[in-house]
Amino acid sequence: MELTLATGDYAHTRALAACLAERAPGLALRHEIDRPVRIFARALGADRPYAAAEMSLATSYVLADASDRRFVALPVFPSRMFRHSAFYVAGASARPEQLAGARIGVQRYGMTAAVWARELLQDGYGIAPERMTWWIAEPQFFQPRGIALNVAAGPDALERMLLAGELDCLFSVDEPAAFRSGRVRRLFPDFAAAERERHARTGIFPIMHTVLLQRALLEREPTLPAALLAGFEAAKRIAQDWIRDTDHSSLPIPLQHGWSREMEARFGADPWPYGLAANRPVLERFGALMHEQGLTRRQLAPADVFLDLDP
Repeated sequence: MELTLATGDYAHTRALAACLAERAPGLALRHEIDRPVRIFARALGADRPYAAAEMSLATSYVLADASDRRFVALPVFPSRMFRHSAFYVAGASARPEQLAGARIGVQRYGMTAAVWARELLQDGYGIAPERMTWWIAEPQFFQPRGIALNVAAGPDALERMLLAGELDCLFSVDEPAAFRSGRVRRLFPDFAAAERERHARTGIFPIMHTVLLQRALLEREPTLPAALLAGFEAAKRIAQDWIRDTDHSSLPIPLQHGWSREMEARFGADPWPYGLAANRPVLERFGALMHEQGLTRRQLAPADVFLDLDP
């Protein structure tokens, strides 16, 4: 069987085709690499060019909530990130606790990163989403319960609005040009310390993306999901061993090996786990957030969204 699988360009997926060929000799995998946001759009399009594809975690929950039968989610999580670094402000004195009543801009209200960002503000500072005014750059196909969304004029409008004083804060997963030129600053200047503190307190390492498989393939090849998971696991182990290798610098990062040991001490022997059991607390929290923030009609459990492929 031949299939095309699409992901972003990650060290932990680069050996995926070779790893899958070892574990499923009858399967020929074409691994297509692209920007995740482009993969998302193509995977959900009418032609559906991928057998399996990386997908926004929030979109996966929305599809499950709508009982969309085209796809099934695998407990594979190629992208995870803390998001303290993504808040930008223009004022020198702005602090997180001052965002109650603030005007906040975000590319898409329902994007996964924004879900975790709102949790950060509510859990850390007691600021619920409905206590802020939201501006978005891209219209959405759904309206969150209890939230009025204002649509900005064009993709670059949010940054201009922040500089003009029309927004109090911009949440952006990409560094704005105004930050690189020094005209705005991060709300959390020492974001790495803030992320370490939050993880120590909550144990949550936010998941951004998962992998969707076309349900028709699952019905035709019931063993395919387990083979894919095994391939992802093996490819990840190769990347982790590559980073741990003390013979050379596999990444252009000073103090690489001390940093990798620190991450293992903080996150465990496998800092990037797949499977439901290892990720249940994170996924349960995300399901609660999606419902609390008006993005799903009911609170979804991990089993409502993902195949359970744990042994």
